[in-house]
Amino acid sequence: MLRGYAGKIWLITGIGLVARLALLGYQPLWRDEAFTALAVQRSLGSMLDVVRNDSAPPLFYLVERLFAVLSSQPAALRLFPVLVGTAAIPLVAALGRRMAGDSGGVWAAVVGAVAPALMVSSLDARMYVLATTLVLGSTLCLLRALERPSPLRWALYLGLSILAVYTVYFSLFAVFAQVITVAVIHRRGRIGSVAIVGVFGLGTLASLIPWIVAARAQLSHSTGAFWVPRLSIKSAFGGLEQFFTGPPLNTWVSGFAALRALEIAADVAGCAVLIALVVNRRRLSAAGAETARFLGLAVAVGVGVMLLASFYHPLEDGKYLSTAWAPLYPLLGAGLATLPWRSAAFGAATLTTAVGAATVLVITNPETPLAVAALPATAAQSGIVAAYPSEYLLVRYYAGSSVAGRTRSVASSVPWFWGTAVYAPNAVLRALPPPAARAGAVWYVYEPGDPLPPGSGGYTVSDTRCWTGVCVTMLNPSGAGASGGASG
Repeated sequence: MLRGYAGKIWLITGIGLVARLALLGYQPLWRDEAFTALAVQRSLGSMLDVVRNDSAPPLFYLVERLFAVLSSQPAALRLFPVLVGTAAIPLVAALGRRMAGDSGGVWAAVVGAVAPALMVSSLDARMYVLATTLVLGSTLCLLRALERPSPLRWALYLGLSILAVYTVYFSLFAVFAQVITVAVIHRRGRIGSVAIVGVFGLGTLASLIPWIVAARAQLSHSTGAFWVPRLSIKSAFGGLEQFFTGPPLNTWVSGFAALRALEIAADVAGCAVLIALVVNRRRLSAAGAETARFLGLAVAVGVGVMLLASFYHPLEDGKYLSTAWAPLYPLLGAGLATLPWRSAAFGAATLTTAVGAATVLVITNPETPLAVAALPATAAQSGIVAAYPSEYLLVRYYAGSSVAGRTRSVASSVPWFWGTAVYAPNAVLRALPPPAARAGAVWYVYEPGDPLPPGSGGYTVSDTRCWTGVCVTMLNPSGAGASGGASG
């Protein structure tokens, strides 16, 4: 297994695992990761109650809770995504090999190891990389079942599809795309396989019924406000671009202009490689070209249907698209393998690696631990800590019990997508209490650009201190002293 092709795949997968493990705790948590952390630290029943009132199926939380038993530190919370993100590498390689032979498999493994979107999602204590890996696995099982049908291969395909939709609902778009792709490509002469895939697609959808009944509170979210912008040319480009560059960078990160230029170069290189695969498709065998056609159509249908659905309800974001575009990774690897100039392939791979490294090494998440550490002791004794919804869960996660217990989310309205399902009782204040109703100061934790809390007109800004992505402002009742500021 350590020789030849298999040895190369083991080596690349091992390097990908080591790189991910080395970066486990490098970034502070961001808000959705804090939601995960607070949810999985609850009892099983309480956790499921939180999940069914939020927006996702339960599978990821059930597994993540097992890791949280060992530790609730960021590194422990991200260990499971790292493992399943690493498992995606050999799956991408297997699909790439079916198109372009051993060379395609090796290049696809490299893409799986360094692709920015896969790297970032592997270091995120959320469910998206698990769904991507499961879709890659179901796609591979489906191709093998179509090639040489057997009960085991069909069972594996159905099982992985069900697990995928129990991880992220958007996996249904990938399952739908698989059904349509099989129907289009095998509509002549293989009606039995088309029927099986269609029945399995319906079975995958039906498997969600028990959970949907239990989590019917989630259905109300589909008609409410949402954080994803309405579909436009700009938003569509931004969402699809994340395949090549990972999630968008905040403008306040160090070296934003240079990083943005690097991302645009990666966009151009990635598109050029996919175009090269189309131009050089004759370099593929007949079976390889058929696999490339299958994967390309599956991506086009899955992503296209999500874009159409976004006209009704905005869904077009990289995290949500990640299951539908999963087969693009092996296509990118096959494109590198078909390039007649090795230097061009190495250059594109190096550029992708540079974008991936820059994306995970530049601190992009709020440095909430530093902000919490700067809160003075009086914040836990007599004052309150007010947080904009963007920071409330993070303060609760990073702060000690005394500060967390006095922390409130302050905003005129707090939509469900801020993670309200895991909020503490009476956590939301629609406005700061009038200065006359309290004697102490208020410490306000927020991200740059967030507004001052409602009701702050009777207070005076006494001190402000900022770190990457987060600020703390002390608000004193008007006319009070300015001692005890956030700088400590």
